[in-house]
Amino acid sequence: MPTWIRNTLFIIMLLCFMIIGMRVYLEVNAVQNASPISLGATDKAALPEELSEFTLNDIWGTPRSISEWSGKPLLINFWATWCAPCRREMPLLQALHTSQNKLQIVGIAIDRQHDVQSYMAESGISYPSLVGEVEAMRVSDMFGMEGLGLPFTVLVGADRKILTVFIGELDAEQLEQIVDISKHYTAGKLSLTDSRTKLSEL
Repeated sequence: MPTWIRNTLFIIMLLCFMIIGMRVYLEVNAVQNASPISLGATDKAALPEELSEFTLNDIWGTPRSISEWSGKPLLINFWATWCAPCRREMPLLQALHTSQNKLQIVGIAIDRQHDVQSYMAESGISYPSLVGEVEAMRVSDMFGMEGLGLPFTVLVGADRKILTVFIGELDAEQLEQIVDISKHYTAGKLSLTDSRTKLSEL
């Protein structure tokens, strides 16, 4: 093999390793630095008090309005098929979805429709998931997100009040506490302020 071909292949391989290494570093760094953010700790001008109306397509291309789940507390999870922390937490969300019906889980994939269809079929995820690229990013902007930090999860009360925005991967213990706080808020056993405070401490 000529020397120039060998050198070219070496450079291409080196560039591929650098790209893969950078992507792994960014994903790991995002998880390590993830922390919960409550309304009390964020810019209230950027984060709305209540959930605004929006419509996105589901994985089959049918427009679905978020108001379809009005009157229910919502756990809205933003994710993508290429996001490793997203894929790790989705089985926990699925287990929560199948074990109870009080807290409605809605996924929002910032991704291509075909990729989301394939991934959900392969992984057995059955809770509703909406999908979009630019459109879904615009919805994420409604919650004061700057850039594409995934996963992030929004807890909304049945009264449409935004209780918290959690940036990063959720674990089983955190989800259990989120469900418990949501139940107490829905039942009137916790005030809005107390709920947000407790959620900010997770």
